Amino acid sequence: MSAFDSEKTLQNNVLFEYGKKPFSEFEIPSHISQNLSKELREYQKEALKYYLANAETIKAKHLMFNMATGSGKTLIMASLMLDLFKQGYTKFVFFVNSTAILEKTKANFCDKGSSKYLFSDKILINDNEVDINAIQNFDECKDTAINIYFSTIQGLFSLFKNERENSLTLQDLQNHKIVFIADEAHHLNSETKQKLKGVEADIKDGWESVIKKAFVSNSQNLMLEFTATIPKEKAVLEKYKDKIIFEFDLAKFCKDGFSKRIFLVKYDDMSLKARFLGAMILSVFREEIARNYGINLKPVVLFKSETIATSKENQALFLEILENLSSDDIGEFYANLSVNNTIFSKSFEFFKGKFGARFSEVLAKFMQNAFKKRFLLNVNDEKESNAHQILLNSLENDDNEIRAIFAVDKLNEGWDVLNLFDIVRLGTKKSSPKTTTAEVQLIGRGARYFPFNDKTLFDDESRKFMRKFDNDSDHLMVNLEILTYHSFNDVAFIADLEKGMAEQGLLFGDNRENFELNLTKKARQITAKNRIFYVRNKRTKGKKYQKSEINRELEILQCPYFSKGLSEKEVKFNKISEKKELRVNKKLSEAVEFGVFAKALNILNITFADIKDFYECKGKFDFYTKLSEIWILFDKRQKFTPQNQLEIAKFILTNFKKLKEKNKNEYEVSEFMAYELKNFGKKFIFRNKDNMVKNHNYEWLYYDKFSCDSDLEIEFLKFIQDNKDRIDKKFKEWFVLRNDGFDEFKIYDNREFIGNEKNQNYGAGFEPDFIFFGKKADDDYFSVECFFEPKGRIYKDKDGWKEELLKVLDGMEFDKILDEKNEFVCNAMLKTIGFPFFFGRKIPQNQKFDDKFNEIFK
Repeated sequence: MSAFDSEKTLQNNVLFEYGKKPFSEFEIPSHISQNLSKELREYQKEALKYYLANAETIKAKHLMFNMATGSGKTLIMASLMLDLFKQGYTKFVFFVNSTAILEKTKANFCDKGSSKYLFSDKILINDNEVDINAIQNFDECKDTAINIYFSTIQGLFSLFKNERENSLTLQDLQNHKIVFIADEAHHLNSETKQKLKGVEADIKDGWESVIKKAFVSNSQNLMLEFTATIPKEKAVLEKYKDKIIFEFDLAKFCKDGFSKRIFLVKYDDMSLKARFLGAMILSVFREEIARNYGINLKPVVLFKSETIATSKENQALFLEILENLSSDDIGEFYANLSVNNTIFSKSFEFFKGKFGARFSEVLAKFMQNAFKKRFLLNVNDEKESNAHQILLNSLENDDNEIRAIFAVDKLNEGWDVLNLFDIVRLGTKKSSPKTTTAEVQLIGRGARYFPFNDKTLFDDESRKFMRKFDNDSDHLMVNLEILTYHSFNDVAFIADLEKGMAEQGLLFGDNRENFELNLTKKARQITAKNRIFYVRNKRTKGKKYQKSEINRELEILQCPYFSKGLSEKEVKFNKISEKKELRVNKKLSEAVEFGVFAKALNILNITFADIKDFYECKGKFDFYTKLSEIWILFDKRQKFTPQNQLEIAKFILTNFKKLKEKNKNEYEVSEFMAYELKNFGKKFIFRNKDNMVKNHNYEWLYYDKFSCDSDLEIEFLKFIQDNKDRIDKKFKEWFVLRNDGFDEFKIYDNREFIGNEKNQNYGAGFEPDFIFFGKKADDDYFSVECFFEPKGRIYKDKDGWKEELLKVLDGMEFDKILDEKNEFVCNAMLKTIGFPFFFGRKIPQNQKFDDKFNEIFK
């Protein structure tokens, strides 16, 4: 729950001012989207829309983005830099509390060789190429570049307080319009907190005041602050109330599915051996699961100690245990009931099924190979801090071999890692508010979701960065959506930790259970005496596109002329097609080496899972070999330098992706047909127990309990209750069913083409949240079915296809009822009504829903 009154934040005021226009139709400008190396997620687009709407309405110059750890704040910063450069801002001052975070962010903004570089290789704004220029003073600025001065808060404070030659001064700032970007900005509130405590001492020269002086030195300056945690003190909340432009806290981030779930494993054995073994077993377990599904994953383990000395001792003990590891150790571990846990039970069955009765011998060898000394990193050595930062910030890279990290407290803030799956607390010190908070922060960083997108498992591309198996606890892939926290079973510490995680909104992996849904009294009466019909369509596997066909299309490619690997010239073969002497045929293997080809695959994010849809390959090299059978037409002048090879490989693979998308036909979707709803009684669902509403007063709801994913769904139910009398006048009998993932009510997009364009959502399915069934006075069966979908505004654009599909259902009439085998049952007229999204009462965008509701239930 937000600490702010949402009615008074800048975010809400901007929405109100902009509400006169269709906010949801706000497009992210191409000068932003096309100049980023990463794909913007929907909530990031939403943040940018509020920023852009502010520029058109209130025009506030001091903005705060309150966004969860792991939500991609730096990508938002990069986006804002691109937009502000287009507006004429060329000077940016980036500052943060920690040197480690500063260096990491500097690499993200400036190092093109970094896997986490945020911009495109070539930035084009207004048809001009733009560079990223790290500067020491404004004399080094270039008019054609985004010039960034990087500093810590302390460094900036010292700079302005103790002016030095050849460096920035407060006097310098007056003649420049500057964008100040503050990361981890919660550190900028010391003076505001002091005022709250009644401290009247002269604090005009503190960090906060000096930064403010810099900001107000020019009337055109902008201040953009970012943090995941705004201090809860009243004065701080009041300070930011009119500056919050976008709020997406950790609780919402986790609840919406963008984080791993958290499993706590408690060990009664105080010796460290059990915790070492538990973490290594789960790490290998996850690696093997990923390998089974063609996913490249190196799960990382963090071993956390209380002092640097004990961290080194623990690492030495770990290596000693590893060296002497035997199958008996693993057998003893599994036999120890004190660490019996669902995830360990699953790992036992998995290893036994894959490697047979002597699996413990295989597992011991796996662990010894995976956690060799050269794959370990102790980050406590200050002398190696720079080298450590490079390794820590590239843990997901294929060439990074680090598998386990030994640390004390250097990673609680600013660490960006996706493939951390196990955190092991090696200490036993009693908890305190400070240590518990630090531990929760660390868990929050580790909870970042590791994205994978295997369409054999999940067909919704938009959920790539979201959990996919919340409702399928038995699926092996659930274990790639879990962070495991290993700790000695200290009751007081565990209780404090669980409380801290709950306050932050982190999700527990073991917080789900089975619930029995029973019909309400009214539903039992209705089903006993009425026939109920409903509409659905079905999806079946389509014909796979053949490799030979895609090869034929690739073979007619005419590769553009690349020069020095810098840019693609506007020299197309259609301009020189008559001059045969300027063309030459080459096999791919003659033009591009495998190393370059593999690099292009990584740049374009083409995974093995993407490849195996069309080629029966053992790996990426096998794919390269098979693709090398085709011939490509090149300009005769083409030079095949490594730089040019990379551009050629990217061109060919981009076309491969386009052909794959253009011709995919993974599914065939039927037309909508009407069926009789039979034997739809007691149901069992597996849901988060915190989300279950067990005692409700809605007598018109079909089941006695339901899962609730958002406050908006509760608001919708209250809306129906408030309009009950109106509905009663329209229908003799009626009820509403909360669609808790029931297959009967899943519908699929059957529009293969929209206009002349292939529908990218063809075959995608979804389950409308609520379904209304109504029986009119003149009918002897339920003749009307309505579909309702409460929708947070942040998902309006992403889920727009769902609203369009509901439009397809709106006004459809069916006069033939079938059974599940598609055999004729009876003649009856059923009408379906698809409603626009329900965004909530008093929301301008909800007008379409209100109008439709008034039309149907007038």
